[in-house]
Amino acid sequence: MEADPPPPAQDVSRPSPAPVGARWRLFRARAIQAVLLFALWLVLSGMFDVLHLAYGVFSVALVMLLNHRLHLLPLSPGESATEHPIILHRLLFYLLWLLWQIVQSGIYVAYIVLHPRMPIDPRIVFFRSRQANVQARVILGNSITLTPGTITIEIEGDRFMVHALNGEVADGLVSGDMECRVARLYLKAYSVSDACFDVRISQEW
Repeated sequence: MEADPPPPAQDVSRPSPAPVGARWRLFRARAIQAVLLFALWLVLSGMFDVLHLAYGVFSVALVMLLNHRLHLLPLSPGESATEHPIILHRLLFYLLWLLWQIVQSGIYVAYIVLHPRMPIDPRIVFFRSRQANVQARVILGNSITLTPGTITIEIEGDRFMVHALNGEVADGLVSGDMECRVARLYLKAYSVSDACFDVRISQEW
């Protein structure tokens, strides 16, 4: 009786294809990134003729090509960049809200700087935030830095260290509003009580 033929050797030189869901999340993340980058190009360039639009498309394509491998790197052990899809319609409203916060904070900082007494009282704010994932913590840290009057100094796990221009800015920072809005980009429900905790505010000097 002849023995069964051995199974065909598997080609281990090629990685197994990603599941359909993972490929879709990766495509979705890249599409969102491309749209946001092109929107940023339009805002910064302020030119809408064919030549500048073509420059924008080329620039976005080049950045996407250079960043291709970054999407494959884990943000933390066991957590990929596309594992937690963002809620698109909430992202749009969040960007509009963040833009308004940047404008408001810019006006307030200008008022502080131009005030005769220049009431600047720097504070260092320490707090922890229950965000859904690493991406949410990165978005929160960058949003804080983009808002005039505050700069994210360090993020370690769920712990944030932020420089604030004065006590009023520091109090607004730990109100939980921004933390909730960032968390709701990924979670359907999130309350202020789930946001900032273990808060400590100290004077810089």
